[in-house]
Amino acid sequence: MNESGLVGLPVGSAVDAIVDRGDGDRDPDTVREALDPVTEDGVVTREAVDDTVSDTSKLVATAETRVELAGIAHEDATAAADPVADIDVVAARLGTYDDRLAAVEARAADLSDGLRPPVEQLGDPGAVYELAVELREVAATAQNVAREADELSFDLEAFESWLASPDRRYDELAEDIDLVSGSLEELSAAADALSASETPAADWADATMRAHVMALLATDLCAEAADLRTWADREGDPFRAELADRVAATEREARALVETLSEHGEPAWHDRFGSDLAAFERALSAFAPPVDWDRVQETLEERRAAAFD
Repeated sequence: MNESGLVGLPVGSAVDAIVDRGDGDRDPDTVREALDPVTEDGVVTREAVDDTVSDTSKLVATAETRVELAGIAHEDATAAADPVADIDVVAARLGTYDDRLAAVEARAADLSDGLRPPVEQLGDPGAVYELAVELREVAATAQNVAREADELSFDLEAFESWLASPDRRYDELAEDIDLVSGSLEELSAAADALSASETPAADWADATMRAHVMALLATDLCAEAADLRTWADREGDPFRAELADRVAATEREARALVETLSEHGEPAWHDRFGSDLAAFERALSAFAPPVDWDRVQETLEERRAAAFD
């Protein structure tokens, strides 16, 4: 049996026809799952195919609309940020949103191209399986695009609120300082526990890498505090001076922890991981505030993989 007569077949027979065609290692359960959207009452039907195409087209249209709304939100946020777009902490956020919008717009533009081949296959009963697979992929992509666009719209609205409220900016900075302080406490406890560790050298190297990241984060927060002070001075608003003091103290604490870990590392640990730690420090030195934290995380994961493989 070939696939040309799938329409009208019970789904079990259709699955057998596709598996028996022998042009790939197709698992019956996977084939059955792919055919499910074009199956009605246990039979592959043209009506189910048409309904699936229609539903997928609606998902694509919804995704495109959500991307358009994200574009409008981006325009509004960009206009709101324009008076202070020269301040680094604002410019960095704008750049991130620019990149996210460009990426989701590109994916949305590809959706219509992805939908076109399945639609062109509607007149070919032998293409039912391929059509179902492609429609499922397009539908999944459309749902992801819609979700990303919604997340971007939400983040842009939050960004506008951040732009409009000095208190919100200061509160968020204070929360970030608290997070760094908490992480430093955890790292200090991990450093104190090295003598009881079953893998002290690896734990020491990992703690040292993370301490360097915390030091960079503290430096980034210092720069943000300075930018917020500049912003406040420009607009004649009061600045929470204690935030600058707190973040400066946090940076000193992070640097001190890095030095403590280095001083207490045993010679054998330095011999084993010294080159990896030096490479990681060199990689981090390429980052300057405002820091791209996605890239820092990627760098950390890469260096940890290289060190502990």
